[in-house]
Amino acid sequence: MKSRREGPLLILILEDGEDLFFSLEEALSANDVTSGVILTGIGMLRDFEIGYYDGKEYRKKRMKEAHELVAMHGSIAHIEVRTSLHIHAALANDRHEIIGGHLFGGTVGIVNEISIAVMDSVKLTRTPEERTGLRLLDFTD
Repeated sequence: MKSRREGPLLILILEDGEDLFFSLEEALSANDVTSGVILTGIGMLRDFEIGYYDGKEYRKKRMKEAHELVAMHGSIAHIEVRTSLHIHAALANDRHEIIGGHLFGGTVGIVNEISIAVMDSVKLTRTPEERTGLRLLDFTD
């Protein structure tokens, strides 16, 4: 993994075989990032898990074969003592069909290029919401 920060922008280049979420968390820690927005993510993922929230629970699907990472975006927040990644992705198979939804994890195939807008003055958090049972994005100054 390579990372470079310039002002509020953090650029990551993840290499083949890296665990996407572990590498993201390592890069965020190394660059002292606790709040931000994932602006873009492209490349390839394999052995990934994606889901759809039906209003009560996530319906997950694991895909072993490599898919082109067409788009990835999300938020980076801080919950208690850990970083919370909320990522959505669209991935294309070899027939140019798209699968998308909430990304739970995956392995980098060949490369991932990711850009993150770092928020230094606004702190993103996640607050439990009774109606859905989800931790929804919140912020403090």
